[in-house]
Amino acid sequence: MTIAELLCAAYVMLALPNADVACDNMHHVVDAAEKYEVEPSVMVSLIFIESRFKPLAVSRDGACGLTQVLPRYAAKYYGGKVSCRDLFNPRLSIYKGTHILGDHLKRYRGNYKRSLCSYNAGASRCRPGGVRNKGHRYARRVVRLAKKLRRVMKEAEMREIEMKEIEMRGYTDEDVPGCYE
Repeated sequence: MTIAELLCAAYVMLALPNADVACDNMHHVVDAAEKYEVEPSVMVSLIFIESRFKPLAVSRDGACGLTQVLPRYAAKYYGGKVSCRDLFNPRLSIYKGTHILGDHLKRYRGNYKRSLCSYNAGASRCRPGGVRNKGHRYARRVVRLAKKLRRVMKEAEMREIEMKEIEMRGYTDEDVPGCYE
């Protein structure tokens, strides 16, 4: 099973909403995460917290798409004019959001909580020892969900290994103990 398939399985097993959209775009999440050196489970969590995997999501502050990027921020720092309409494209939104988080991770030397806080509330509001704000709560929520996703991914991987072992031994459903009636 690929990382994208494991993430999709974990997303479904956690019964999170919009699993069809999430699973359709999971390969973009994994590709972008590899390119910008971000943990894929963190990106899935970020997207879930930001937009619940609704590609046409718009915040009251004007952030758009799956990763809730502000068009002026994306255009200013990452080249070219970007509109909300552009960010409604799931692939573009995922890549822009991952690029931004990747830059924050480089700036904060891999500190996910500080990087996520900065992604959400801005760098000036996320100094160590500063006043705890919504950015800090946001970062904790994203990290907590990412840990849960990784745990469920491991469970899904272990189930797949067990099923392969059962198949290799030539067992059928009738041979395996359980409730198959």
